[in-house]
Amino acid sequence: MSSKNNVYPPLDNQRQMGDAPPQYGDIASATAPTMIPMEGPPPTQNTNHPIHLQPSVIVGQQPPVYIVQNEVPVVNHLGSVPTMVTCPSCHARQVSNVKYDASTKTHLFALGICLVGGCCCACIPYCVDSCQSAQHSCSSCGAYLGSYQN
Repeated sequence: MSSKNNVYPPLDNQRQMGDAPPQYGDIASATAPTMIPMEGPPPTQNTNHPIHLQPSVIVGQQPPVYIVQNEVPVVNHLGSVPTMVTCPSCHARQVSNVKYDASTKTHLFALGICLVGGCCCACIPYCVDSCQSAQHSCSSCGAYLGSYQN
């Protein structure tokens, strides 16, 4: 490499390309970096007025913290009577309200009674709760919880 092609001038202590690396003793004898003093007047040693320096605080923005709560689905075992349930809407644990509605099973029982010959007794399945489906709702917020089919 010639000095004409080199953009940077060579340093005084720069070694040539084929030289061996410096020995450990050579590194210790190298000059250590010096500290650059602060600009401004030197601090005085006046005991009447002590110097109060404000510490410099570097405040970095912390990343946001996300709390993830996995919602476990509430499994309520519903029956034909009011049962103790946990409402998925309001998370209240209390006895459910039950409303009985006619289902396909109720209509089939009434039809069977009519075909057997008891037309006047066909209304019995509509009056008996065990022939109807139970619709459960929350007694606190009124949310639909599920139904029980007999």
